[in-house]
Parts: sequence; structure tokens; C-alpha cells
Amino acid sequence: MNDARTFPKELGSARKILENLNAEFKGYYEIHDEIYKSKDPAQPLSQVFLRLRHVPINIWGEKEFIVAMKNTLLQEIGKQSVISVKEQFDTRAEAESFITSKFGEDFVKDFGFFRIGWQYFLPNGDGIDLEEIEGQNKDGSKSIYPSIEFKSTTQEGLKALLEKFGVQEDDVAKGPSVVVVKEKLGL
Repeated sequence: MNDARTFPKELGSARKILENLNAEFKGYYEIHDEIYKSKDPAQPLSQVFLRLRHVPINIWGEKEFIVAMKNTLLQEIGKQSVISVKEQFDTRAEAESFITSKFGEDFVKDFGFFRIGWQYFLPNGDGIDLEEIEGQNKDGSKSIYPSIEFKSTTQEGLKALLEKFGVQEDDVAKGPSVVVVKEKLGL
């Protein structure tokens, strides 16, 4: 899957476009991500990270806690994520124990953030997630950032999707969203 993420000023315009495109609303979700970075400085977050995801409101039929290792492949527009490890757990304790036993030597917790989202699909199968990402800044204050993730099976499909929403290529995040969120929070 090819995906591209933007951080617009608001989500209302995108909601109107989705309505005009007869998008199907899949559901509302809530996610809390804890991001672990590699202890190896040659492997920055922009290339690889480990994520402990807690999904208290889940529309995907998966368990509440998911540990995933993500590698990022930059594309002409957006990126592709290669998930080399994905394990699901019933409890946080099980997920954290898995992280410690399998990755404790190589990864360390870096930061976390929360998001709420609304997932939509277009008739052609392309996906759009409207999200509000919330995190704690370095000074302890909290910030909320509107975000849109566009998903298509091909680069051509992704370009067409961005065009439908009036998104310029320069507005697409370069690399994984965790890098942009960390920068926005000043961490």
C-alpha cells in the first residue's frame, strides 16, 4: 500500500470532499502509540522503529495491543511501510514483555502520542483517514494536529487521490508520520 500524510489546518474541507466523492464511512477509532527507537544511531526513526499500539476503540477486528516493527521505503510521493514483525496481545503487560524479551537489547522507548480518527473508503478502494493527533510537547503542554492519511495501491492512484483533495506534493510528509509528530512536538 502506498500512503501519504498531510497536516492541514483543519479537517472540515476534507470531510466535504469525502461526502462529494460518496466515500463510505468505516468508523471512528482511538489509538495510543508508543514509539521505540533503535539504539543504533545508523538506524534513525525515518528508517525503522518499533511501535506498541493500544487501540481502545477498534474498527479493525484486531486485539487491543499490537507490537509492530516498521521499516520505511520512501516513494516518489509518500512512502510504503514494510512491517517485518506484527504481534497482537490481549494486555499491555503481554505486549511490553514481548518487547523486552525480543527487542530490549536493540530498542528504547522514545515518545508517545494519541490519535482519534475517522476512516473512509472511496468506491475504488482508496482509503482516507482523518485524524487529530495529540501529544505532549517538551515543555509539558499538549498540542493537537489535524492530519490526513491517503492510501492507494499504486503511486498513480495516490497522485490522483491527492489531486482530488487539492494536496500539493510539497505538503506531503517526507517519511513516516512518527518523525513529523516528534518534530511538531519539539521532542
